[in-house]
Amino acid sequence: MERVTLKAQVRDGFGKGAARSLRRAGTVPGIVYGRGRDPRAVSVDGRALSAALHTHAGLNVLIDLELGGNGGGEPTVVIVREVQRDIFRHHPIHVDFHAISLTERLEARVPIVLKGTAKGLSEGGVVEHILRNVLVECLPTQIPEQFELDVTELVVGRSLHASDVTVPEGVRLLTAPEDVIVTVVAPRVIEEEVAAPAVAAVPAEGVPGAPAPEAAAPETAEPEKSGAKDRPGRDRAAKD
Repeated sequence: MERVTLKAQVRDGFGKGAARSLRRAGTVPGIVYGRGRDPRAVSVDGRALSAALHTHAGLNVLIDLELGGNGGGEPTVVIVREVQRDIFRHHPIHVDFHAISLTERLEARVPIVLKGTAKGLSEGGVVEHILRNVLVECLPTQIPEQFELDVTELVVGRSLHASDVTVPEGVRLLTAPEDVIVTVVAPRVIEEEVAAPAVAAVPAEGVPGAPAPEAAAPETAEPEKSGAKDRPGRDRAAKD
């Protein structure tokens, strides 16, 4: 298990304004809690924090936190419980440190790394990595950096579970043994419905028993109407 040293300063300013000022100066606001002590607001150098989090141990790295300012004294052994990151640049904007004892067991999440090429890929299958970490309980110095699972023998329809993880002595697996970590599934085939071509109706002329087509009714010419009305006097004069 990797162990690094990180310097921190006790901070008095609180609120969004104070946090923004710290970030502009290149530091990350944070808090230290645990082991029955009151939470203490601190700040750490952003680059030093990023370097500590990019070791092989990841978030499980053991940190000797040296508190400056009003928090001087022996370094406090901590682990990182949570890191908030900027949604665009992804750099840390807040960190929670949990003070621990090296002689007391704790819970930690350990990442799962897949090794090999599953046989199911040659059958057209798709590898689905479902569970990317498992929960364990152990002493801080016994936290594994990662667990490796060999997927070479996986064929379509087969899976590896949490029970397939080999844990070292002194480490207890807390994740349910039946939880699926990785599986090989058949590819999903989307079938498109092909519409049958429409058949145009053909008059059944000349077919015995078929009804004869209806004859069209003769069109009757409608008399053209004039816009002027006949005057009675003119009609009588014409008859005379």
